[in-house]
Amino acid sequence: MAQYQYKALDAQGKPTSGRIEAENAKDAALRLRQQSIFVLEISESSVRSEANDSRIRQGLGGLNPKRWLPVMAGDLVIFFRQFSLMLRAGYTVLQALNAAKTMQSKTRLIRAIDQMGERIKSGSSLSASMSVDKRLFSPLMVNLVAIGERSGNLDAILIRLAENLERTKELKRQLLSALFYPMIVLMTSIVVVSGLVIWVIPRFATFLEVRNVALPRSTQMLLDVGDWTLHYGKILGPLIGVLIFLLFAAYTFEAGKQVIDRVFLNLPLVGTAIQYSAMAQAGWSLSLLLRSGLPALDSLRINGKAAGNLAIRDSFVKAADELLVGRALSRSFEQPHFPLMMRHMAAVGEKSGELDVVMEDVGQYYQSELAAKVKLMSAMIEPVLILIVGGLVGFVYFSMFQAVMSVSKGGM
Repeated sequence: MAQYQYKALDAQGKPTSGRIEAENAKDAALRLRQQSIFVLEISESSVRSEANDSRIRQGLGGLNPKRWLPVMAGDLVIFFRQFSLMLRAGYTVLQALNAAKTMQSKTRLIRAIDQMGERIKSGSSLSASMSVDKRLFSPLMVNLVAIGERSGNLDAILIRLAENLERTKELKRQLLSALFYPMIVLMTSIVVVSGLVIWVIPRFATFLEVRNVALPRSTQMLLDVGDWTLHYGKILGPLIGVLIFLLFAAYTFEAGKQVIDRVFLNLPLVGTAIQYSAMAQAGWSLSLLLRSGLPALDSLRINGKAAGNLAIRDSFVKAADELLVGRALSRSFEQPHFPLMMRHMAAVGEKSGELDVVMEDVGQYYQSELAAKVKLMSAMIEPVLILIVGGLVGFVYFSMFQAVMSVSKGGM
């Protein structure tokens, strides 16, 4: 008997596929028809060759470096959208997971989906199986999926979740663009000026000293700076490296992260940008949770867990505690890192009974404010950087020019 591969429609009209052993293609189609399966396409298959092809494809796919990159927000957006589409097409949760898994490119996400499928086969719910992988799926995602399971609107919840992730991703992109460019320019200028002071100026000074030319004061000052850097650099360099390492190490502990996050919030311009980003994300998340039927208290607690800045997270925890003892939401928002606009809008939402709609508007407002803040930061930082970098490089070239003028005055 040979083995045949088929594509067909089942008794409910849903697409299905598989393999069947039969004497010939006609006999295979007849057997499938007896099982109430309407055959669309059937052909003889070679299990061994297909298995070998599958192994080759998997081996070549494993060589792709992109498969081993960490899972980003964009990957989860695609996964949630595909998952929702499969559910709308009539797939069961397990079938939708398996179908979505085949379309993923990151090994970490594929492995997570596999593990979720195994837990669901063991009787676990989708939300419970997601909650095990805390690094990949946040409490916000898990709670929204649980709401979708209870309400029967899991596909709609997944679409909302994907949209929320896209908004959060855009906020992070705007925030990083505001901070990344100035740091790159400043670091590049430091490297260029250091190279001139440590390597170029000393060689030029040696050339002048051979000709018995007195060095101008500006050139001598640069030489002193270069000598000091070379002399103490062996100590200063490792000391700075250790300090940076300690800062990163402290950031991995909650106490250290809380202190550093508070420092970031108090920085001019940068702190406001971080606050606006957090409020925009909070507005959208609260709107999504409230619209899904979750009480305000639970929504605040979940949103607090999702906040990246620990100082802002503490404010959400305190707001939830205030709400628990009976205070209004607008009064609960009287926390250190909550802007006044957030409190007023919460009061409007409570009075109108449309808190979810108001929080959605809050998210849009703070996203617009963040975009304006990013433009303002760029407009203010770029001229300052030009002055700093231009001043440093200009001073170095001025010192060299003075030395050249000393030679031309008869230092030969």
